Amino acid sequence: MMIRHYLKIAVRNLWKYKVQSMISALCLAVGIVVFSLAYLFVDRMADAYSRLPEHERYVRIMAFTKETGGDMPFALADVDELLFRTEGILDSVSVHSATMRTDADVIGKDGSSLPYIVRYKVTNSSFFRYFNLPLLYGNFLPKSADEIVVSSEFAERIARGGSPIGMVVRLASFMPENGIRDYRIVNVADVPKDGLNLDADCYFPLELQPYAWLQVHAFIPEGQMLSGLDETLKRLAWDKEGKTVTVDASPVSGQTNTVIAKILALLLASLILVSGLITFLKFTFQMFYARQHELALRKSMGSDMKGVFCLLFVEVFCMLSFAFLLSQVLLEGLQLLVSRFPFLPEENMGWFVLEDCYLVQGGLYLAVLFICLFIVACPVWRVRRVNLVNRIRTNGRRHGFRCVMICIQLFVSMGFLGAVIIVRLSYDELGSRLYYPSGKVEENRIIAIDMTTAVIRNNWDAIHAEINRMPEIEGQTSLNEDSDDGMLSYRFITFMKQDSTEVRLKVMAGNPNYFSFFHIPLQGKALETETEGFVYVSRSVAELMRHEHVKGMIRLDGKAYQIAGVYEELYKNVTGNSRIAGSVFFPAQDFKTWLLKVASGQDADKVMGKVKAVCQKHVPYTLPLDVYKFGSRSVYSMMDTLEAVMWILAAVSLMLVILSMYSSISMDAVTRRKEVAIRKINGASYRDIAMLFAKSYITMFLLMYLLVYPLLKLAMANLLEGSSLKSVYGWEWGVILFAVMALLTAMAIGWQIIKLMRINPADTIKKE
Repeated sequence: MMIRHYLKIAVRNLWKYKVQSMISALCLAVGIVVFSLAYLFVDRMADAYSRLPEHERYVRIMAFTKETGGDMPFALADVDELLFRTEGILDSVSVHSATMRTDADVIGKDGSSLPYIVRYKVTNSSFFRYFNLPLLYGNFLPKSADEIVVSSEFAERIARGGSPIGMVVRLASFMPENGIRDYRIVNVADVPKDGLNLDADCYFPLELQPYAWLQVHAFIPEGQMLSGLDETLKRLAWDKEGKTVTVDASPVSGQTNTVIAKILALLLASLILVSGLITFLKFTFQMFYARQHELALRKSMGSDMKGVFCLLFVEVFCMLSFAFLLSQVLLEGLQLLVSRFPFLPEENMGWFVLEDCYLVQGGLYLAVLFICLFIVACPVWRVRRVNLVNRIRTNGRRHGFRCVMICIQLFVSMGFLGAVIIVRLSYDELGSRLYYPSGKVEENRIIAIDMTTAVIRNNWDAIHAEINRMPEIEGQTSLNEDSDDGMLSYRFITFMKQDSTEVRLKVMAGNPNYFSFFHIPLQGKALETETEGFVYVSRSVAELMRHEHVKGMIRLDGKAYQIAGVYEELYKNVTGNSRIAGSVFFPAQDFKTWLLKVASGQDADKVMGKVKAVCQKHVPYTLPLDVYKFGSRSVYSMMDTLEAVMWILAAVSLMLVILSMYSSISMDAVTRRKEVAIRKINGASYRDIAMLFAKSYITMFLLMYLLVYPLLKLAMANLLEGSSLKSVYGWEWGVILFAVMALLTAMAIGWQIIKLMRINPADTIKKE
């Protein structure tokens, strides 16, 4: 009966302060969602080896050469030598390469053939057992040189719900070292997408790429320690090309750097959780202190400390349970949002499993409930002094806990927001260093086509002939550089100065009409696409040559080239970088990216659709087709990702602190209306009323700003050290941070203060 009574009182009180209750529950729900997602990501990606069974036995075998002192990558011949010398020493030696890409044709059981881009690794048969990868069709593993295992995801693509066993993968773009091009599928492995980075489409035998760099792992034999195994391995040595090779073993789980990164990531996410929990507890305690008269009456009627504790704990339980259910709703909404509007590539979202998120949220719910069990005892202990004769007076000490909690929230939100502002300003500074010609090209009128598959390369003449007949195209050029997600990946070359020091130069190769296509000023002659022994140099390189008294010829990586011309700079290249002395451009007939310029007045989207339609005539649906606007891809995708994550964290932390301050001032507005009415009767002005409530918030804001500003400046300066970016040392970000936080603080508390300033004392006293 008492539980039912406590529940009725809890629901009644929470409904009485429904706005504040909803805000507190929402803040805690957001904190739970953010921390659960961060925990799941870190658990799956940061130290994935720790989830393997008996992960303490997992070691990685590294090879070193005594002459150079550096580690040596394994090739197939080195692996064979290692296996020969460690027979009986190592248990279940697993060998695999990094993930590579190639064109392949998949031949079905009916003889039909479809082309695919295949991501593959070369492995040995122990690879699947070592990493505990389930095989879906028994325990069959490749026994002959022409048998392979494929992933479950790739099997679904090629067999479409059926069995891929017996289908053949034919390599289309190169002849393997072992001379075998057709490989029969004998099993399917269920490979998770996590921090182990084992996912691929096909797993070929090691003989396919005997010179690939290989990773070697093994188990520590049962009953043996890592130190003993390491000592045994260090006594092994063999000669390779006149160098002495030694090996050692190191654990793959629990590495110091991994543990530190995991702790830092969780600490960052826990700040959001703590901020939400602070809002939740602050409202609960504030509401509890606002009911001193009720508690005094309960004690005078015989209620003991146990009853008061149960009453408060039931209210906390109801609020926390509602916040937990709200977090489930938010997570469902987030999953729907991600599925409809994916902001990360699908291959990077393998860690986001909804059921696992629910389990983490459930664990957080129980942990927070357990913590609150002890926290609730603090105000209950203070209430033991409450009685009808001597009630706890309303004074500044009552709000000490609340002020400390709001200060922590302000510190967190200012830190996140300040970091975002610095990253944004640094990004703009970097963007201002990108070279654009005086007549800046409209990038949205440039369409890029990446030659990502052998099919599009083999059919390019037919595709290009149709594109040439399109009147909407007014210019074309080609570049022989790899395009990573649409952005050109530069190579580097070295120039030897007279004092024997080397400087690095960026390299681009392509059609020389590149300069006219982008309106880049060029001094020199236009060459054919394939002209051996000639190179174009940027103006900064020409200045360097003049300083070094070099004329007409330049030696790059020890080879001499004749100067064909001098251009201003490569399009969108970063200028003012002290680490790079300039750039060079080599004429090349081969190309990996083809650029088309749409004529002025034409709809670039419609033209791009026509270009895609032309390409799709020759490229099967099973192959990717990379046709996109050249200006739609970011120059620095990693920086964009960092900025997006920090914006999310800053937005969440700002929302929590704003809601927290709004909840606090709203609670004050409810509990101190009579005090305000009496002060107005006694002659208090609007300014007096405003300062009565705003003074503490202004003080907290200024204290936290003065604390955050120097700490954040020091931290970001160390983080960006060596990048030549100067935004962190300027005054702009500090002013922006102060202005934004001051505005948000004023918005959070201003409306309730205005309402308090305008109350009618007579009506307030009458209601009391």
